[in-house]
Amino acid sequence: MHRPLLFSLRSSGMLCMRSLANTQHARRLATGVTTSLPKKLQDIPILTKQLKDRTLAKLTLANGIRGVLISDPGTPTTGAALSVEAGSWRDGKHEGTAHFLEHMLFLGTKSYPKEYDYERFIYDSNGQLNGYTASDHSLYYFTSLTPTAFDGALDRFSKFFYEPLFNESCVDREMNAVHQEYLKNVEQDGWRILHVRKALSNPEHPFSGFNTGNLDTMKLINQEYLKDWFKQNYSANLMYFALLGRDPIEVLAQKAEKAFGGIPNNELVTLSTAGCPIFPSSLHGTLVWVEPIKNLRELTLSWEVPIEFADMATKPAALASHAIGYEGRGSLLSSLKRDELAEGLSAGKSHLGADNLLFEISVSLTDKGLKQWRDVVQRIFEAIESFKAEACPKYLYDEINYIRKVGYQYQQRNADLATSYCGMLRKEGMETFPARSYFIERFDASGVRALLDHLVPQSCMYMMVSQKSEAPLEFTEKWMGAKYGLQRLEAELPKWAATSASPAIKFPEPNRFVPTNLPLEERSGAPPQLLVDQAAGKMYFYPDEEFLVPEAAYIFNIKTPAIRPDNATSLVLASLYNRFVHERLNELSYDASSAGLHYDIWVHQDTGVAMQIDGYSEKSLLLMKEVLERLRNPEFTEGEFAIFKESLVRSYKNAAKNPPVRQAMEKVSETIYEQYCSSDMLAKAANDVTLDDLRDFSRTLFSSRYIEAFAGGNLTSASAMAAWELVLADLPGTACDPSSVQKSGVRPMTGDRPEFRTKDLGVKGNALVWVCELGKKDVWKRTGQQLLAKLSKEPFYTELRTKQQTGYIVSSGLFEANKQLYLQAAVQSSTHDPRDLLARIELFQEAFLRDLVESADIESRFDSVKHSLLERLRQPYDTLASKLRFFNYLAYEENANFLAISERIAALERFTLDDLRKFAKETVGRTNRRRLAVLAYGNDDESKEFCYRLMNSKL
Repeated sequence: MHRPLLFSLRSSGMLCMRSLANTQHARRLATGVTTSLPKKLQDIPILTKQLKDRTLAKLTLANGIRGVLISDPGTPTTGAALSVEAGSWRDGKHEGTAHFLEHMLFLGTKSYPKEYDYERFIYDSNGQLNGYTASDHSLYYFTSLTPTAFDGALDRFSKFFYEPLFNESCVDREMNAVHQEYLKNVEQDGWRILHVRKALSNPEHPFSGFNTGNLDTMKLINQEYLKDWFKQNYSANLMYFALLGRDPIEVLAQKAEKAFGGIPNNELVTLSTAGCPIFPSSLHGTLVWVEPIKNLRELTLSWEVPIEFADMATKPAALASHAIGYEGRGSLLSSLKRDELAEGLSAGKSHLGADNLLFEISVSLTDKGLKQWRDVVQRIFEAIESFKAEACPKYLYDEINYIRKVGYQYQQRNADLATSYCGMLRKEGMETFPARSYFIERFDASGVRALLDHLVPQSCMYMMVSQKSEAPLEFTEKWMGAKYGLQRLEAELPKWAATSASPAIKFPEPNRFVPTNLPLEERSGAPPQLLVDQAAGKMYFYPDEEFLVPEAAYIFNIKTPAIRPDNATSLVLASLYNRFVHERLNELSYDASSAGLHYDIWVHQDTGVAMQIDGYSEKSLLLMKEVLERLRNPEFTEGEFAIFKESLVRSYKNAAKNPPVRQAMEKVSETIYEQYCSSDMLAKAANDVTLDDLRDFSRTLFSSRYIEAFAGGNLTSASAMAAWELVLADLPGTACDPSSVQKSGVRPMTGDRPEFRTKDLGVKGNALVWVCELGKKDVWKRTGQQLLAKLSKEPFYTELRTKQQTGYIVSSGLFEANKQLYLQAAVQSSTHDPRDLLARIELFQEAFLRDLVESADIESRFDSVKHSLLERLRQPYDTLASKLRFFNYLAYEENANFLAISERIAALERFTLDDLRKFAKETVGRTNRRRLAVLAYGNDDESKEFCYRLMNSKL
């Protein structure tokens, strides 16, 4: 695939705003800021009914901070984000300083000194929060917040940036948290590969630094050092922000002034690495072999190219990656797949700061591809020569901009809009934002050709991630411990340099799935109707009138006795069948997806095959016909079967290298469900299946089936019926009894005593997952479950992670399994024994029950959480797709109770704090022994250093 041109409008849910006023391009606000919108966007009308009142403004405050305001009177959620051009490359003498400071900013300000205050306010208001430290910037945000809490959240958030406390009491504790984060990353292949690249980079370039930090690099950091570093690196003139709220633009501008106007402008200069290459030229023509933890086979070719190829007006790197990363007919990937050399491919640019740019091509190899990697590289250079042999066609530029225009006009809401816009603004700059983030401003085929001219073998850096290496792994990276070796390619380079164009590789043809006619069908406000009720199955139809966009979705869940949740062989065969179907559709679906029309096929609830077609409605039935043709006849081949089987076995076995908490959660599923196949069971079954088994499975897969279907959006009942008839005709079979294709039930916990299971891991670190069964689902219990989970989320995190420092990964929440309700808590730790973690979680539950009665702020917290949940339930959908998915769930999982939201609102309105106290005592109190814990033990000595052991009985 190609990496997206900054943002793919529909697939990423990105949004754009309408102009401030049709008659006024710019106007002066009361606060003295100026709003303006690039003319290119003003000329494109927003056609989404939801967003008719949305406006956008850009402003620069007196202190130099730049921002964007998004006023949406109807938004169900609000948010804010702020980025600062200060990342890990500014660390200085203590590596990890920027990352550590990012952590510390969350832990108290002069106005809000309690270290948990910000997180508690956000979580109690139904919001989410986070932050990250990148190489050249750091970004902080909150999102999904109930609108009435926006002012309080913004006030707390803004104080990070001019009155942080950096409490001494938090410094040592949070330093341990950063160290735990580092330890969590040590066995993650992505981090290991990154740090090998750092080890090989130019030591004069800040990329070479250890950006995460650990106790060794940060041990000398104290409160005063953090304060000084903050003043020397955080400044208003290096900052960008974005606000999303219900207020008019003028009011949002005033709030921005109040929130961010007090941030000092220290007139700092943006860090520049211009003229300083990331990698030394000695790496050119060198293959780096890296040994991964998981069984991976990834080949990457990287070039450091001039920063001019990142030009946002012409986007030459984006157009080049579109051609090289194309997956349709005549593509490089199709050619490699045809010869059984590759399973996947991606191409695109990677910014490393403002002044350095990489262009990279990555290939996921088959076993044959790994053995013949030189041929794969040869084919890559043949493809590059093919694209150089002819000019980049203008219709690619036209198609991309047309699809973006349609996506712009029919945009829908996105709770993360402020965060996305903040990141876009810092990349694009104030003058043109957001036009260049969405569109290619002008076509420049010569720019594409100039970039391709840089992609030559001699200046390329090659990397192979594989557990098999042709070169001795002589080196060990300092921080993550990854082993790697270097192989000079002196014999190969001349051959690759003499490569000529391949006649099989060409630029993508015009895309037949691009929509050309998008009329809106008549809609009604009626609930979903049962359009089909036959022995073969059911179909519900819902022409939604809320969103009024030219999109539709067809969802078919084809249940079959051939797939059962307790039959590992059936699940493996279903996965292989699914892989073949996807492979047969790949060339076609890539074009469809690029044009805003998507399909998916998956094994649904281990009981059948599900198919979904969604996106622009005009050509959705055309795509469905193509999908059904491949479902009916996937065309199995021996060579592909061997590749797909080996890939599937690898993925099952790689589960043993997953992080400890993920492996513990799989053990929970294995324990709770009556019918469940673990990754080990699936790996063993996959080893034994044959191509004949798959052919037999495919022949009988749909011979007996029951169909659950849902069609909705911009379509008619006739279109829905046509889809139903297509499925029946293309996948013929007899109707089966729905009771024969039920998903797995759950094992009721005995309640005699809490129980635990253990798991020994093949990776570092321990984990504990705690589960409490609340009983069979009803609307009252569901309300209590949600309130308990919301109210305990921040206190659990603050206690177990921030105060007790048990681990970096600390979470709590809720889940449902086949109508049973549960609460869940999890900790992954490099320092604490699982039995210790279990005791701490139980102690937390006891303290939480006391706080529900005794805490001074429990009434206000309860009111805040209840209000926020009610606000969201009264406006639950951001997009048409999310609404249709939920109605499909109600149709078949909730007995077509389309009034479920209204019932939940009524129950929540009645639910009082006393009701919650009673519910909590009955469910989380010690009288409820229906509890399960999974204790996962890592294979490293560090996590066992403080672990009690049984004394010698002879003493």
